[in-house]
Amino acid sequence: MTRDTLAIWCAFFMCLVASYSAFSWLPVMLSSAGLPLALAGSGLTAYNLGGVFGALGCALAIARFGSRWPMLICCAGAALSAFAMHGLDVTKAPGLLIVGFGVHGLFVNAVQSTMYALCAFVYPTRVRATGTSSALAFGRLGAVLSAFAGAAVISAGGASAYLNLLAISMLLVFVALAMVRNHTQPRGGNERVRIGMRRRAQHL
Repeated sequence: MTRDTLAIWCAFFMCLVASYSAFSWLPVMLSSAGLPLALAGSGLTAYNLGGVFGALGCALAIARFGSRWPMLICCAGAALSAFAMHGLDVTKAPGLLIVGFGVHGLFVNAVQSTMYALCAFVYPTRVRATGTSSALAFGRLGAVLSAFAGAAVISAGGASAYLNLLAISMLLVFVALAMVRNHTQPRGGNERVRIGMRRRAQHL
């Protein structure tokens, strides 16, 4: 339980660093890179729109396949999509860059929204509310950090450093979620896990 708690806290923290860095600084970064302000705002719109589809898609995936692999694949997709945007010229392919942020938002929000379901599975009923709220409270520190981190990396390295921040944050979420032992199981598997846990508890 301790290992899972620390891993989930780290995952919430870094995922909120990534998501709030996008909410707070994405239009600023695109505008500073040369895009008109209206078009820069479209990047954030695409990010949020992608997040809607990501949350729905990942929720369906973890219901069928369990949470480990869908969440890890989405973390990897978020990191890779951020790294892939390094090669795009903002002035020559602004539409492609906005699509890239839509894809990135899809993967990031897929992870963020389904971590609540993971918490509900990891923590038993008697501490579920406390465990989930504590993880989210710790994650909010990441949201606070993003306000300073986003400004620092854009000032120091511009768009390239900003994309690195998004990518590395999601790679750290990948590592944290890979360390969680009690992921939800594929359809039908969760009930078998609960039965096994009850039987072990009866023998103690």
